[in-house]
Amino acid sequence: MGKETMRGLERGLSVLKALERTESLALRDLHRETKLPKPTLLRILSTLEESGYARRRLTDGTWRRAARKSETPQSLLHDMLLDIGGEVLDDLCNRIAWPSDLAVYHRGMMHILETTRKKTPYAVNMTGIGYRVPMLQTGLGRAWLAFCTDAERERIIAELQRSNSPFDRTAREPETVAAILQETRRLGYGTRVPGFTLRAEGEDKTNGVAVPVMMRGNVIACVTLVWTISALNEQTVVKRYLAKVQAAASRIGYEIERRLPEATA
Repeated sequence: MGKETMRGLERGLSVLKALERTESLALRDLHRETKLPKPTLLRILSTLEESGYARRRLTDGTWRRAARKSETPQSLLHDMLLDIGGEVLDDLCNRIAWPSDLAVYHRGMMHILETTRKKTPYAVNMTGIGYRVPMLQTGLGRAWLAFCTDAERERIIAELQRSNSPFDRTAREPETVAAILQETRRLGYGTRVPGFTLRAEGEDKTNGVAVPVMMRGNVIACVTLVWTISALNEQTVVKRYLAKVQAAASRIGYEIERRLPEATA
């Protein structure tokens, strides 16, 4: 092996090691950690991405290592949701232009893992990675609760009932919760409470429909399509786009199940 080949390998390994140490890194952070010129870094990252070792996040353009089967089941599933979910959401936005979010349940709320809001040509709120929304006021939360297993739903509702958040008060009204989830199942998608917002600047000008990502009978994530209410109403969105959003969610679940070891189910 020649000196140039060895040097290239050493550079690639230094980038991989840097990506191993954190969730994701911007190009400037990789430059600072590895001391490699940015053009060199971009070539290495492009090669790593093509080879399946690195991924670039849609939301902020930062770089992260790709999923590996040597990880714990929970960590592997999380990384595969980012890898596969990011690709599918990117494709969905290319086809319909309106943005979408990918979210998972965690400790009483839905957490955004990935989003195409920066990619869309439309003016929508720039919700980012890590943004959290409540369960019973949002389409994401309602979709998760409506389509998860009975046992998981009971655990989540019990957790919400113990919460001090005003957004979780509805959890103490069993009949209201049952009606919300029954309607969500009937529609096949979750919707938010009209006018709901967590933003200090006032009413949100967007709406969304959310569907579950299923794998082996379990909800592993939810996808929501977002649009501005001044441009479209819910009925139009459902007619034009719901089938595409459902197909995207099905594709995420299928691809993860196909690649994920059976032991992680």
